Amino acid sequence: MRPRPSIRALACLWLAALAFLASPARAQCLPDGLDGGPCCVSTFPTLPAFPPMNLQTVRFVCFDKCKPIANLSLCAGIGAPTPKQFGGAFLCGNYDIQVRVRQCGLNMTLWNGKLNATYSRNWQASSVAGAVNLTVWRFIVNGDMVPTINLPNNPTYRPACQPFTQGVYFTGYIDYAYDCIANTWQVAWMLDHECDGVHHAPGTARPAPATGYHPTRSFNFIGPGAGFVVSAVNPLISNGPIQQGAVRRNDWSAAPMICNFEERAQGMFAPIADYCECNSTGNGQYNMSFVQASGVCNTKVSPSPIGNLNQKRLGSWTNPNVYPGMQTLLFDFGYLDYTDGCTGVQSSEWFEGAETIGGFPAIEFSGVQLGRQFEDLGSANLSATAPTTFIGAPHVVYYLLNFNLP
Repeated sequence: MRPRPSIRALACLWLAALAFLASPARAQCLPDGLDGGPCCVSTFPTLPAFPPMNLQTVRFVCFDKCKPIANLSLCAGIGAPTPKQFGGAFLCGNYDIQVRVRQCGLNMTLWNGKLNATYSRNWQASSVAGAVNLTVWRFIVNGDMVPTINLPNNPTYRPACQPFTQGVYFTGYIDYAYDCIANTWQVAWMLDHECDGVHHAPGTARPAPATGYHPTRSFNFIGPGAGFVVSAVNPLISNGPIQQGAVRRNDWSAAPMICNFEERAQGMFAPIADYCECNSTGNGQYNMSFVQASGVCNTKVSPSPIGNLNQKRLGSWTNPNVYPGMQTLLFDFGYLDYTDGCTGVQSSEWFEGAETIGGFPAIEFSGVQLGRQFEDLGSANLSATAPTTFIGAPHVVYYLLNFNLP
């Protein structure tokens, strides 16, 4: 393990990070600075000041027994990410993001929420032939969404757990895409609340009673809603070698300077069997999957004896002119064993996040073409001082997985 940089060096990095945070977005079509550093060393990502996105279409989808039974077209406002604070300083890579979902054309709010956002990674992309015009920043998010009195009291639209849990836990991701030529922003995002067997299982943060909350139903917000085709049986799922991957740790003992450099990793991501998580006789919307990876700093990711990692099919965007292009979307979740290369500690971690396949061609800042299958997962842990698995309620992230497959 290499020694940590001095407090003075970290202070300089922190001031530099704040300078970048306040600088114009056009100057931020740059790598985040997390790649290629030494093992187990704190650093700060180079990130722009992300704007609010107030005119977003979104779909609200309810799946019952792994089949869509509701597919509503709504509108949403996504607030500007606000850096979290720790001891009077900004907490590295961690933000609050406000989300408001409403009826389009009406000032009638249906859902409000504040999401915990953990920065994952960035890359370049091309939405214009012959040009690399986009820079994309991805966040893993989780938090409670709270329905208003305007939302119908119907279990298809208002999850049956809500009167008891108040907030409804959702988890997923947000991509911010900046067009460095046109000077415009776009977002793509997804939030997921699973059926009782996942987010309300015994031993989770908010277990369902014996009578159940919504044992056969799961719920998703998906944006942009325009051009998204819901499909629980889309054949595309992650499968193949992890050739361009990284793992990264948040060192909460060093808060607020928790971000570490990325650790390059390779491995394998393979489907095992299709099934329906929310009903034994449903279709194969979900897939139990095998995941294994090793990093250059001795971090290891492997299958867990507690349970599997799973891929949940949601559908695809079909508009080739709007970010993210023609792209398939899945929600991934489940257990993986994680051996921290910096501490040697092995733990069984619950991971949740996003899987996107296809979309606009993606390129590393070095010019290397990236694989078409993106996996971004974050561990769900109770708090900065209690690194225990915490399923089904707002959480903090200790470990990040960023994998690319061909």
